[in-house]
Amino acid sequence: MKPDEFLKTIYLGDRACKGLVLDGWNEEVKIHIDAISRVRGDVWNFHTAEDVDDGFLVFEGVDHISFDPPGRMPNDEIGNIEFLGYEGDRFTIMIELGAADETATYGFIKTTIRAKAVAIEKPGEEGARIRD
Repeated sequence: MKPDEFLKTIYLGDRACKGLVLDGWNEEVKIHIDAISRVRGDVWNFHTAEDVDDGFLVFEGVDHISFDPPGRMPNDEIGNIEFLGYEGDRFTIMIELGAADETATYGFIKTTIRAKAVAIEKPGEEGARIRD
């Protein structure tokens, strides 16, 4: 499944980013999410049979990641996800990751990632990523 088609099957509304793993040696970015659901059909409709609790949205073959604004730590809700298009064998996506701090300052960090592939990873099942 193409990355843009795969990402349309993922529901992250009312879900939170628990953290990020930046793995330069393996060219991967993992977004740790409290729960990932799949959309099968036109709407999510509370379909929970394929939920992945405490899982990762994994971007493989990453050659670019940026944060706007820089410096804040993502630790809250996931906002808009925008597929920005293809460049050769890679695609670019922008994901808004919520960030709150101890002073009650809140905002979204626009996280832009350019990668070759995307998958879902269940905790403890790194070798069996979900790709369709």
